[in-house]
Amino acid sequence: MRIGIFDSGIGGLSTLLACLRHLPDAHYLFYGDSAHAPYGDKSPAQVRQWTEEAYAWFISAGVDAVVLACNTATSAAVAPLRERADVPIIGIEPAIRKALTEHPQGGILLLATSITVSGGKLRDLLDRLENGQERVRPLACSGLAEIIETQDTDWRARARHYLQLRVQPAHTADIGVVVLGCTHYCWINDLINDTLGGDIAVVDGNDGVARQLCRRLGVPIGTDTAPPLPRHARISLHFTADNGVKSRLARQLLAASGVSVDTQPDLPHARACSDPGSAGR
Repeated sequence: MRIGIFDSGIGGLSTLLACLRHLPDAHYLFYGDSAHAPYGDKSPAQVRQWTEEAYAWFISAGVDAVVLACNTATSAAVAPLRERADVPIIGIEPAIRKALTEHPQGGILLLATSITVSGGKLRDLLDRLENGQERVRPLACSGLAEIIETQDTDWRARARHYLQLRVQPAHTADIGVVVLGCTHYCWINDLINDTLGGDIAVVDGNDGVARQLCRRLGVPIGTDTAPPLPRHARISLHFTADNGVKSRLARQLLAASGVSVDTQPDLPHARACSDPGSAGR
């Protein structure tokens, strides 16, 4: 089984880890669009085009499902992609429903990109959920994903400074939950806790995506507790810019989570095209 995981950069590796817990034996094709990152400050039309090109790449490589491990790409492109897709497409959205259910009192601070915060998909989600509009306070975190993406020598110090300057002032006394609306932010859970206080809950949508992937592929889901990560995984890495550097970085991040990437043979030649329907039909 081949599963495509798409993101603008390294953030979606956190989603890949969640999928590995439930489907450890699959062959994962991770596509990071580093040539166009970050997505958060791009137009929805641009993000849709690049997401469609990634989808065409996945189809050429013979995947059985595609996971959009990017809230911005999901907001901009998941609906039109699904209209013509021949394989399941699983998008990711902020885990607001989970936060509302598990924490029935108090405010919820949503950290997300500008496109996600201003997009109609988020407005529709908040309208559908009871007390969504009243309890959820979206905060556009322009520039935070870019800091995390660099993974340079001082990126954690710069991320901490960003949180103190931008996020801490939005943390009012009644907020008890932070929802991560960008998969990049999953790599700074500890910094968020340190900045906002250790008693705050931090939730993301990665496990929900992994479970939905299993449902769409007809794979039985076990207990409510996510299984442990496998020690080895079949993962092919592809980045649209600086592929060698980014692939090494991705392997390091996965190794830090306890997952060693098994060497995979080269992927079939796959050239992105502008019409996802022509690749998927």
